[in-house]
Amino acid sequence: MIGNLCPTGKHPTRQELSSVDELETCGGWDLGILTAPIDDPASLPHFPHLVDWFGIPSAFVAERFQSVTHSFGTRKLRDESEIVWIRFLALLPSLPFDGKPRWVKSGLVLKWSPTPPSNSNSTSEPSRQVTLICFQPVPGILLAINRLFKSSSWEDALKDPYFLINASFEGWHERVDESAWKLVDLSREAERIIFEHSAQLEVNSSDLLAIDYNSIHNLAKDAIHMVEGLDAVLRSLECALRYHSDIEDLRKGDLAIWEAIHGSLHYRKEMFHSTRLRMLSVEQRLKNVINMAFNIGTMHDSRVMRQDSYIMKTLSILAMVFLPISTVSSIFGTQFFSTTTSPDPTSSTGAVTSSFVVNNNIWLLWTISIPVTVALLVGWGVWIDRSQLKAKRLTYWIKDVEKAKSA
Repeated sequence: MIGNLCPTGKHPTRQELSSVDELETCGGWDLGILTAPIDDPASLPHFPHLVDWFGIPSAFVAERFQSVTHSFGTRKLRDESEIVWIRFLALLPSLPFDGKPRWVKSGLVLKWSPTPPSNSNSTSEPSRQVTLICFQPVPGILLAINRLFKSSSWEDALKDPYFLINASFEGWHERVDESAWKLVDLSREAERIIFEHSAQLEVNSSDLLAIDYNSIHNLAKDAIHMVEGLDAVLRSLECALRYHSDIEDLRKGDLAIWEAIHGSLHYRKEMFHSTRLRMLSVEQRLKNVINMAFNIGTMHDSRVMRQDSYIMKTLSILAMVFLPISTVSSIFGTQFFSTTTSPDPTSSTGAVTSSFVVNNNIWLLWTISIPVTVALLVGWGVWIDRSQLKAKRLTYWIKDVEKAKSA
C-alpha cells in the first residue's frame, strides 16, 4: 500500500506502507491519498483493518462480492465526517479471445472530516481533513495523483473534496477511451476482412468459408459490454453532480473552486457521452459486419447448390436422352415379343427364316400398365392438393390467432 500524504503544515510526502498500523506513526495530515490492491481480503490482508480505521461502509464491502457494474453511495458519520464511494468497471477488448480475465475493476472511497478549530486566527488553515483510498487504481488515476501532489493546487482538494472525484473520473475516462479506440481498430480490421471476402465472392476459393464468426461475435459482445460500462460510469457521474450540488458546506466555501469543479464534472460527463456515442456506432457497424458475414456464407452455399443443380440438370438431360431407348428395350425384352425360326421352303440349301412374333396376350401389358400409371398420377395430384390445403388452413389459423391477440 502506498500513501501520498500532505502532513499538517508540511509539504506532500510519499510513503510505502506495509500495513494500516503504520498510519498511526504518520501523524495527522490535511490530504491523504492511499493506493492499494483490489479490495479483497485475499489480495489485501489488512482490508478489514482498513475498513475499521476509516469507517468504510459495509455496503462498499458487499458490492465487491456482488460484482456490481455501477455503484455510487454517500454516508454521513456520527463525527460529521462524510464518505463517498464509487466503483468502476470496464472491459479490455482483445483478439484472439483466449478466455482470460479482461475486466478492469477499480473503486475509491473519499472521506473528509472537519478539523478541530484552532486558536490561531489564521484564515489559511484548512477546515477539513481529506482522505482518498483508491483500490486497484488504473494508471491514469495514478498519473493524476502524481500531478496533483507536484502542483500547488492540492489545497483545492481541502476546500472541495470533489476535486479528487473529478480527477478520478478524468483518469478513468483515459482508460476507457483507450479501450474504446482499441475496439474501434479491431472492428475496423474485421470490416476489412469481411469486405475482402465480399469482393472475392465470385472467386472459386475455399477461403470464403474461413470467416471467423467467433471473433466477430466476441467483438460485438465487447461493444455491448463497453456501452454497459459507459452507461454505469455516466450514472455515477450524474449522482456525483447531484450530490455535489446538494452539499451546502462546499458551496458556502470558495465558490470559484466549487463552480470550477462542478463545471469539470459536467465536462467529464460530456466526454464519457462522446465515447459512448463512438461505441454505439461500433456496435451498429459490427451488426452490419455480422449480417454481411452470414450473407456471404449464404451466397457461397447458394453458389455451391447452384453448381450441384447444374450437375443434376446434366444428369437429367442424359437420362431423358437414354430413357426412350431403355424403355423400348425393356418392352421388347419381355415375353410378349419373340423371334421364331423355320425352314425356308423355297430354299434347296436348308436355309431358315426368322420371324418376329407378337404374343396374343400383349393386351394384358397395356391393361395393367395404363391403370397403374393413371392411379399413381391421380394419387400424386390428390397428395399435392391436400398439402396445399393444410398450408392454407395453417395460414388462416395463424391470422386468426394474430387478430385475436390484437383485439
